[in-house]
Amino acid sequence: MSPFRLPSIAALLRRFAPVLAIALCSCGGGGSSSSPLAASSSVAEPASVVTTPSDPAAPDVVQSPAVVTSAPVASLPAAVVVTAPTLAVTAPAVAVAAPALPVTTPILPAVQHAWPMLGVTTDDPNGDTASQVDALASLPRRPVLRVVLDQGTQPADYVSSVRRLAAVADVMALPLDSSDMKKVDATQAGDRARRYLDALQDAAPIWEVGNEVNGNWVGSDPVGKIEAMYDAAKAYGKRTAVTFYYENPATPGHDMLPWIDANIPAGHRLRTGLDYVLVSYYEDQNGGHKLTQSEIDKMFAGLAQRFPNAKVGFGEFGWGGTLPTDNAVRAELIQRFYGYTSSEPAFIGGGFYWYFRQTMSPKSKPDYELLRQAAAR
Repeated sequence: MSPFRLPSIAALLRRFAPVLAIALCSCGGGGSSSSPLAASSSVAEPASVVTTPSDPAAPDVVQSPAVVTSAPVASLPAAVVVTAPTLAVTAPAVAVAAPALPVTTPILPAVQHAWPMLGVTTDDPNGDTASQVDALASLPRRPVLRVVLDQGTQPADYVSSVRRLAAVADVMALPLDSSDMKKVDATQAGDRARRYLDALQDAAPIWEVGNEVNGNWVGSDPVGKIEAMYDAAKAYGKRTAVTFYYENPATPGHDMLPWIDANIPAGHRLRTGLDYVLVSYYEDQNGGHKLTQSEIDKMFAGLAQRFPNAKVGFGEFGWGGTLPTDNAVRAELIQRFYGYTSSEPAFIGGGFYWYFRQTMSPKSKPDYELLRQAAAR
């Protein structure tokens, strides 16, 4: 190649390089499939190639593509292409954040019930179980069903019926009614509780480990029996309840709050371990005395003070003698008891009317409507 031609070609290239670059840019030249990083890295090279053509040993047209492909203008399309996806990625980030907002909003109960716990008692879960299940399932909210497990029965006698009832109510199992406490000692009470816990553990979340325990008919060592059943229930991870018996006037030596202080002193594990502390009250066994509001508030405040970790409420009511046949007589007591309130913050209601099976099941019986109304409040 003649050295006289080289300056001429180089000069032409310097003169027309901008024109060629603009042409390539307008038709997509330089915007090949190579990455944006590769395009931008070649921008600095043209100056050294174009401005040093004086070397005769490197004169041919091989340098021409280098000048053209290295033109800074060629990198512009790449920059445009890179920016567009960046904007598109930002938009979904806003949409992802939106669903997280409801999580921070507290979910409140649809209804604040006057009695957070509404309970009834069945003294025989095997008696027309289907009707009991239907009555409980038809209430406007899920109740707590207290199930009496009679002395002389075996756990297998109750498994089927209690599991059916547990599908529509939270079961509170009572393995030893107060009328049976004098028939067993503490060891026997604990063994009985463990047998029923083993059989019914998946069906009964709450266990009443003592019923009317300060009554003058429960026999000796009532606290030892409570402790044995309490320890058994806690070993199974269950919630526990104890029901005390209230009298007005009280039988000497069995007045509820003084009896607790004397027999379950401060520091006892029952004082801090019980989940529910309940009260049984029968008007017909107390000369027809109707509880006053101040009496109710004092009663539950005293229990809450002694059992600071427990909820308090009524654990049993009805008639200790003959069940009245007059619908109006029954209605007056049922409505009044399920309407009681207390200024004690730990009060949760409860109730646990003893005659659910007899006067509220099947749900066609007149007293069922009274229970439905209580559940709706």
